[in-house]
Amino acid sequence: MGDDLTPQEFARLQAVRPEEAAAYLQGRGRLAITYGWQDRWHEEHAHQFTISRLTRADLLASLQDMLAKSVDGDLSRRDFNRDAKALLQKAGWWGTTEVVDPATGEILKTRFDARRLKLIFDTNTRQAYAAGQWERLQQTKRTHPYLRYITKRDERVRATHRAWDNVTLPVDDSFWNAHYPPNGWHCRCRVVAVSQADYDKGTAPGGQPMNKVAPEVVRRPWLNRRTDEVHQVPAGVDPGFGYNAGKASIRAKQLRQLAQGKLAQLSPDMARAVRRAGLGLPDLDREAALDFVSQVQTQPSAKQPPMVLGTLEASAAKAAQELGLDIGDKVLALDHDGVRHALAQHGDERERLRGQIPVTADDLAQFGALFNRANLEPGDPPLSKDGSKMLLAIVKSEGIEYRMAVKVRRNDLVLQTMYKLPAK
Repeated sequence: MGDDLTPQEFARLQAVRPEEAAAYLQGRGRLAITYGWQDRWHEEHAHQFTISRLTRADLLASLQDMLAKSVDGDLSRRDFNRDAKALLQKAGWWGTTEVVDPATGEILKTRFDARRLKLIFDTNTRQAYAAGQWERLQQTKRTHPYLRYITKRDERVRATHRAWDNVTLPVDDSFWNAHYPPNGWHCRCRVVAVSQADYDKGTAPGGQPMNKVAPEVVRRPWLNRRTDEVHQVPAGVDPGFGYNAGKASIRAKQLRQLAQGKLAQLSPDMARAVRRAGLGLPDLDREAALDFVSQVQTQPSAKQPPMVLGTLEASAAKAAQELGLDIGDKVLALDHDGVRHALAQHGDERERLRGQIPVTADDLAQFGALFNRANLEPGDPPLSKDGSKMLLAIVKSEGIEYRMAVKVRRNDLVLQTMYKLPAK
């Protein structure tokens, strides 16, 4: 995205609703600690949000939330830069910081300044709008079955990208697999949908002729020095950008829906049997949990059935038994109302004013794993409104104390709410 367009202006130009772009950012539910931008390649970015060498998960979550608010229209680039700078300064990450790469033991330096914030903002919002637009293009390709590549047509346009200006091809042409913009750092290119009538006319609105022949795709070898893998990168596309963010986002969403659907069909006994046999799919389970949380966020009044996360470990069952609760046959689950309460009451940045840390979607998706490591206490109150017994689960992890109110039901243990404190 260039200096001449704000995210909101770019969205209007692309005919993308801000919530479509925000959904892409929120869908990247897993936070990933990386030590080089090459650590996550192409489609992995549709599943995971990362900022190279930022090793604090809470800071990653806060920055991701700020970016989502920006594309949703609640924050401008200036607001993001101001708030992100304040967040990083308070945490001691503004300026140059040293981190240790656990894979090599090497001490690496990372720097956060105004220039890097701009790059983070522009790259993430540009990808978000591109992904949101792709979903819209799939919905309208019956009436607009073609895409036309457009550059800014100024002196800053790269020669290779200039050669693609006015290339007009079917929406499903393979060219868009690796050349759907953005096609590099600071790339300002975009696409527009074209109707059959305009395609038959053969000229763009400005009178320029459409190029209806797909350019030859020439690939060059590129060594990823982080992994020692050699990738074949399309010429003219910066390494790391040779994929379609929209297609990757749709695939990620389909995987989450598949996982959620399969988990929802399992009985508690079957869920336990599958996981004990080692047949569980932890990545898909995680994605499904994040999708569940996302659905609660976007449709809080459309109540969903509980989301099974996993089985209870023997140590947790024993701890509960010492409190007089026999829960060894139950599964752990997320509850729609519990997730909604946790996000509404404890997910806002204003929690920091009360000495707490905002709860994120990633925290809620970890409920099962957190509960199995937690110390258990009787709930306060000991009973819920429907008479079910309550537990308080407390666990410390990476400088954070998680406190979870958990309802004990006939078949499952469900999260009622969660909040986070700095660990003492």
